[in-house]
Amino acid sequence: MEAPKMNVQLRSVIQHPGQSAETHEMQASGEVIEKKGQAYLLFEEKVEGMPVVRTTVKLHAEDAFIMRKGGVQMRLPFRPDDSRIGTYGNGPAVMDMLVVTKNLQYEPGRFAIAYELHAEGKLLGNYQLTITYSEVSQ
Repeated sequence: MEAPKMNVQLRSVIQHPGQSAETHEMQASGEVIEKKGQAYLLFEEKVEGMPVVRTTVKLHAEDAFIMRKGGVQMRLPFRPDDSRIGTYGNGPAVMDMLVVTKNLQYEPGRFAIAYELHAEGKLLGNYQLTITYSEVSQ
């Protein structure tokens, strides 16, 4: 059975140290698939003039991740009130990132996360990401 098509809305707020917050919004189409009893949201990010980035989000309130492949290579794991090692790469260079999850909320149709990213012992920024998705009506 084919996964139902979804309308996906992303809203991210990024606060780099010493700078004002930036807000980015994006819409995409995707699908939710289930694998071994676990839900995953899959969608493609298309930015003009850039290679397509395929994004997978493991939808879970206790153990989630965001994985991106394409123009950007990234895997960020999330666990509430915990620190995990993730990776980020642009081209051949990939670096480890420390992901500190501040808040993680998931309910069907909405995934929200607040986290810090650190690299080489330095805070890169505070991130808030909210993804909402709903089935495309035929």
